[in-house]
Amino acid sequence: MTTGKTIVTRKATATRAATEATISQIVEQHPCSRHALFSALETELLSVTAAGNLLANYDAHASVLRRLLLRAATIMPEPAVGFILENVRNEYGNGAYCKNHQAQLRDLALKVGVSPEHFKAFRPEAGVRTFIKQASQHYFPRSGNYPQSLYRPAIAAGAITATELLAIKEFVFLQKAFTRMGQKHHIWFHHVAIEEEHSDESLALALYFDESNSALDSVLYGLKGVLDANLHLYDGLLRTLHD
Repeated sequence: MTTGKTIVTRKATATRAATEATISQIVEQHPCSRHALFSALETELLSVTAAGNLLANYDAHASVLRRLLLRAATIMPEPAVGFILENVRNEYGNGAYCKNHQAQLRDLALKVGVSPEHFKAFRPEAGVRTFIKQASQHYFPRSGNYPQSLYRPAIAAGAITATELLAIKEFVFLQKAFTRMGQKHHIWFHHVAIEEEHSDESLALALYFDESNSALDSVLYGLKGVLDANLHLYDGLLRTLHD
């Protein structure tokens, strides 16, 4: 016998699945998901200089995103904070700072022949700087910079979701590029397995705001804003391969 509670549960499950499909489709169909950076990473043999410049620019944007996650947490309702802090904890080494992601990235640079002094000499490309500016406006939206009908925390949630979903693809192709430099199994690329195994969790924060605040419009605003910003990021990262 089907009860009213069962019907409600099925409707909620169907609604969640539809929202997940909508978000995933927006990401997959956005031009940033077909950026030339990915084909370049898949096919080109990187010089040591290009590899160092690529990693230094990736580090520049990732370092800002870690700080932006902490800022985003300050505007979240308490039930949503856990989604973000779990992510931050992972970025900072899960309680062991020596295992933080930035240290892993810089170790990868060292493994392919980039000295710490050489690594520090690289500067963020224009596209990376533009990404940081635009992404910041969505991770921590300020009054006057977004339609006032939207829900500020949900905008940030959409921005974070975009980054998490794109990270899955980024790490797959970065691993392909560094495989040709003998670094397929470097610890930094554990991101590939982690992100693929838990890809559904990347949507959890966005789904929370859709279900608890009916704020899908706000989520999609933040999502699309960071997708657009990633076009600049990928432009910048692509330049590192050819300069």
